Amino acid sequence: MDKNLIIFNNMTRLLRAKEILRKNGIYSQTVRTPAGVSKGSCGYSLKVRNNYERAFELIKNSGIRIVGASAVDYN
Repeated sequence: MDKNLIIFNNMTRLLRAKEILRKNGIYSQTVRTPAGVSKGSCGYSLKVRNNYERAFELIKNSGIRIVGASAVDYN
């Protein structure tokens, strides 16, 4: 399974990242971070189904701190 979750340590960073993705035409969804991958997390993450690599790079290059990334099945 490919990575689809970008993890942050606070909601402000998550919301800033979500806005950057929106402005670049990438849909993301705010979801609860699963307990198994939530170390250092604020409890919420962004789920990105399409263009994950581009989304990750956009956020990283904007200077927003990312705590981690994970592959999670939300089906």
